[in-house]
Amino acid sequence: MTLDAPTVQFLTAVVMHVAGGVFVLETMLRKDDRAGRVWALGFISGMIATEAYIVRSVSTDAGWLAAIGNAAWVGSLGFLWLGCRVFNGHRLRRTAVVVISACALILALVLLEGPTEGWSAAGLVFAANATFAALSAAEATRGAMRRTRTALGLSVTMGFAAAFQLARSISAMVLGTEHPIFRTWLSSGLVGIVSISLIVIVVVLTSVLRAEQVRLRGSEDSTLMAIAPDGVLLEPSFVRVLGGRLMRANRRGELFAVLVVRIDGLARISTAFGADEAEHVRQAARAAVRRLSPTTAAMGTDDEGKLLLAFQPKSPAEARQLASRMHRAMLDQLRTAGVPVVPPIGMGLSVTSTSGYDRETLLDAARAAARRAIASDDVTVVVAGEDDEADGAERDDQAVRR
Repeated sequence: MTLDAPTVQFLTAVVMHVAGGVFVLETMLRKDDRAGRVWALGFISGMIATEAYIVRSVSTDAGWLAAIGNAAWVGSLGFLWLGCRVFNGHRLRRTAVVVISACALILALVLLEGPTEGWSAAGLVFAANATFAALSAAEATRGAMRRTRTALGLSVTMGFAAAFQLARSISAMVLGTEHPIFRTWLSSGLVGIVSISLIVIVVVLTSVLRAEQVRLRGSEDSTLMAIAPDGVLLEPSFVRVLGGRLMRANRRGELFAVLVVRIDGLARISTAFGADEAEHVRQAARAAVRRLSPTTAAMGTDDEGKLLLAFQPKSPAEARQLASRMHRAMLDQLRTAGVPVVPPIGMGLSVTSTSGYDRETLLDAARAAARRAIASDDVTVVVAGEDDEADGAERDDQAVRR
């Protein structure tokens, strides 16, 4: 049996509307599923695209329908990528602008090209599809999504879609859409069959991911807290507390910050003056942090002895000011405590406005900032993201002067 292009397009539209409609309906019943809402926008865009393609196949004046269909299909893959980023706790301000701009560009290019017998702006449309599919595949291996195997299946699926769209883009640009190879292996008929398979797989995987997200949250909330003898949370417990607070802050669009305090030279102090002196230094630093930390802040420690503080500032500037006050207070505390040596102290700060709401990303950014603060001779507090750009600009200026 041979299926012509209009029949395949109709079947694709039926599958998209049924599968996507079920996902959209389920999304409407969930109030706190931000990633699901973005994915639902992707399926709605896919529905619009298939409807435009069907009407185009039976319409004589099809230029504007091709523009809408191509732009909506690009938006469908773009929203899938954005949903993965929301799942991982990232904000969508800049990336949403990228997706919307890409859709607007495709829409304008197809309208300017006018009605054609073949594909409209084919190379760019396929390239945009390949780009967003590849970004989705990469995002599914990061952050919170890497903790579930279902995301691996989504990454593999989107990787296949990216490779297929890349092959179409190269073939359209090099051979043209009327070439026999393109019409035989990469035409609308084969694309429809591939699209039907991908739609079903993606709907199943995103639905499972949504359920996995709820399960992971529930298992973390039910885990017992591990607290050190002095009342500081151990790292596993601190990470769980941080994840819960970041989830609520993300839902409300509130700012959150993580501060990592790194005390350098504790091992050398222990070797030179004994383990008791090193512990004395550690406890004095903890007392200063505890005294100045906000009432609702969560304080923890990791296996390397670094102090971890999770708190909610009103602005990034307020978070930096608190870190600076803590640094001065720790130095004063160590001097008045009579410690033999005052070690270098580095403060690494990360805020959700620059590092996103994923807890691993936020913690890693704060740890890296603390390492840079220790290595610096004139900076005691380093803010991840903000000071990275400043350091890069300073290095560039130095290179120009040389």
